[in-house]
Amino acid sequence: MDYKTILVALGDDPARAARLHAALVLCRHFGAGLVGLTATGTQLEPFRGAGDEAGKYAEQAAASLQRIVDENLAALQAAVTSSGSGMRCRHAVVEAETGWALAMEGRFADLVLPPALQAGDNAPALMAEEAEYALLNTGRPMLLVPAGATLAPQGHALVGWDGSQPAARAVSDALPLLAQASYVTVVVVAGASGEDEKEAGGERLLQWLAAHGIEAWLRVERGGQPGDELLRLTYELGAGLLVAGGYGRSRLRQRVLGGTTRTLVRRAGVPLFMSH
Repeated sequence: MDYKTILVALGDDPARAARLHAALVLCRHFGAGLVGLTATGTQLEPFRGAGDEAGKYAEQAAASLQRIVDENLAALQAAVTSSGSGMRCRHAVVEAETGWALAMEGRFADLVLPPALQAGDNAPALMAEEAEYALLNTGRPMLLVPAGATLAPQGHALVGWDGSQPAARAVSDALPLLAQASYVTVVVVAGASGEDEKEAGGERLLQWLAAHGIEAWLRVERGGQPGDELLRLTYELGAGLLVAGGYGRSRLRQRVLGGTTRTLVRRAGVPLFMSH
């Protein structure tokens, strides 16, 4: 099944242009409708109802929020117009924080493009929280597109596979994209001593993909941290899309010990497709 509704977060972050471009590429490729989301972070109406001295500041705050809404709408309309595709497009304004707004609106979309982080270890904590909250609460796959990245549906896709439920969900959700890829590599990061069960799972995944008409190749890496290895191979092999499951172990444990999801969300320099 192709993606029919694409939800993209609007805003003034450095990755907005790359994210909007990727959303337009997906809409053209799959004949999907586009929904641009503006999350105001708070409700507008209480500001409008204030009076006297407090009302002056409230009106200024309301005007500032309205400018953001108007600027996002203008950016969305300009992007759609420049694409020349005449696609279906809608602007959704949700008076809530970005993560919650994405989770609520995303349930009525097939794919969600949240604000992505700038590649690097010093990712803004708030943006990381928004992306992680949306991933855990939307019930839909996410595509994080960092600033400067370009989505090429017919390029090389790399799939991180560990046999977990989130990984299985991610591969299934990514089938429309994987079917368009010119080359698909499945990567299993096994322990240094060898983890035959994971390797066998990788071979079975190739068979499952083949049943969907997708030819893929398996690569097993021994040792190393999964997140680091997936990123290294993504760059070494020239992959333009990375597919992985999100939070295969508890979020609290990942916070304390670190984990693959947090590594990928904060450091991936290519479009990152994730499901939970």
